[in-house]
Amino acid sequence: MATTTWHLSNVEYDISDGFCHTAHYSVVRTDGTDPVYTANNYGSVALKRPETLKARTDLKTADLVADVKGILGPDEVKIIEESLVQFISEQKTPTKGE
Repeated sequence: MATTTWHLSNVEYDISDGFCHTAHYSVVRTDGTDPVYTANNYGSVALKRPETLKARTDLKTADLVADVKGILGPDEVKIIEESLVQFISEQKTPTKGE
């Protein structure tokens, strides 16, 4: 069974007010059970400053991942996820050699 999961790797924030300004994310796709194929993508986005700041400790990972996807936009999210599918396809059935 194949799965694609978005993770929050790190968040940079301003100490003065807790504004989280940069999110570093990773996207991991796994496929198969024996063997297991894995592909990943890492990136960073600048987060938009909201009108009202939540306390940094109150922010939920799922909400920040949703913000990352919103900033990237649906087309870029699709490109990232499809590139991982293609990478695993190349692992399963190589078309290039070294």
